[in-house]
Amino acid sequence: MPVSRIITRIFVAAGLAVLGYFFLSLVSTISQLAGFADRLSPGSAAWVFWGLILLFSGLLLTPVYLYSRLSALPVPPSGEDPDAVESFLGALREHLRDNPRLSDMELTSNEEVPLALSRLGEMADVVVKRTASTVFVSTAVMQNGRLDGLFVLANQLRLVWRIASIYHGRPSPRQMLSLYGNVGANVLIADNLQEIDFAEIATPVVASIFPSIKGGIPGLQGVSTLLVNSLSNGAANAFLTLRVGLITKAYCAALSAPMEGGVRRSSTTEALTLVAGIVREQGGRVAEKSWQRVRDTFTEATGATVQGVKGALRRTAGATIETARTVSDTFGGGVRSIKDMMGK
Repeated sequence: MPVSRIITRIFVAAGLAVLGYFFLSLVSTISQLAGFADRLSPGSAAWVFWGLILLFSGLLLTPVYLYSRLSALPVPPSGEDPDAVESFLGALREHLRDNPRLSDMELTSNEEVPLALSRLGEMADVVVKRTASTVFVSTAVMQNGRLDGLFVLANQLRLVWRIASIYHGRPSPRQMLSLYGNVGANVLIADNLQEIDFAEIATPVVASIFPSIKGGIPGLQGVSTLLVNSLSNGAANAFLTLRVGLITKAYCAALSAPMEGGVRRSSTTEALTLVAGIVREQGGRVAEKSWQRVRDTFTEATGATVQGVKGALRRTAGATIETARTVSDTFGGGVRSIKDMMGK
């Protein structure tokens, strides 16, 4: 059995268990609230209980309703039967004609289908890159392991949904499970990315802004090293997000049955190319802001030191002048005393 199918089944079972626990906890909480309401106003327990049940049921069913509004994508054929391929293209063309993002395209022939998918792919690429950039900057700055993991997972789940919405359709339930299974698999293999050295991507960005990493300011070597580590962590999370988005896009825009292994390999290769550009663009901004803040802090500290030295010099000079005056007054008084004695 393929590893992806095992992971999918594990996540389905875990999801059902979490949903069951959440449902039981919700019912227990609502029962307690209904009991509290009954003590305040006898006879109101049933109204409060069923009212809250209906309210939370509506909130939980809203995502299901939104999902059901998306028309189902035609399933690409697994073989190379010309009739099956032509039938699939025809069904996909009719599906794409209902997409409001393609309202300016007539789509009168199957030959226009790849062009329509290419336009939707460009929109999906914008969403993928924007989400990956957000993940990169946020996780590079926050540096909180647990919070970073939740943030990345939430953005990846939302990314899958947004790409499906761009294509104005939903993959089959099996494909959706496979997509979300890949999201979970990406989170699980986060510790197995040691073969990819993201520090090699981040170091040139920091070196171009922080002179300390080249030995220009040895005292700031620790700051630049910390920044490289932060950008490397952000780059790893951005890479995972890009990979998830590209896998989702491959399934949504497939003209033939996608091979899971091939989709993963191609998505990984493309994600590595894209993450380098994100690190150069967004990482350069982060490094520049960090260097500016370091320079401002260094300037303030230097200014405070100079002012302190000036103050000490002024105090020393003042004390020296005061001492000189005292000596002068004492010496002058002694001379006058001698003159008086000689006069007498």
